[in-house]
Amino acid sequence: MKVSFRTLYSIILFGAGILHFARERGFRRIVPKVIPFRRSIVLITGIVEMIFSVLLWVKKGQQLTGKFLALFMMAVFPANVYMAVKRISFRPGKPANPWILWLRLPLQFPLVVGALKLGRKEG
Repeated sequence: MKVSFRTLYSIILFGAGILHFARERGFRRIVPKVIPFRRSIVLITGIVEMIFSVLLWVKKGQQLTGKFLALFMMAVFPANVYMAVKRISFRPGKPANPWILWLRLPLQFPLVVGALKLGRKEG
């Protein structure tokens, strides 16, 4: 069974969005404490991820969806850097593996490029 990149990206976004609610405290830990309304930010970004997941399937406006999704991926990147710098574990109470935290940062770039690619006109 062949799974398209659009399907995979959509599933990842929707799953991540759900995790923002199921594991809100864990996500809140990677938002720097100097930023106000951290819980709200986590919940809103979870909703945004789920909306993007659905918008990837709406034919109209794909160029705009791709551009905004790429911008969103760039906007959340600093939280991932903060997580690596502060060695914040994915599992609260467990030690963080710094190698995993740092090695996952470059994965954000294919997500940005992929979003832009999905937003291109087909034809």
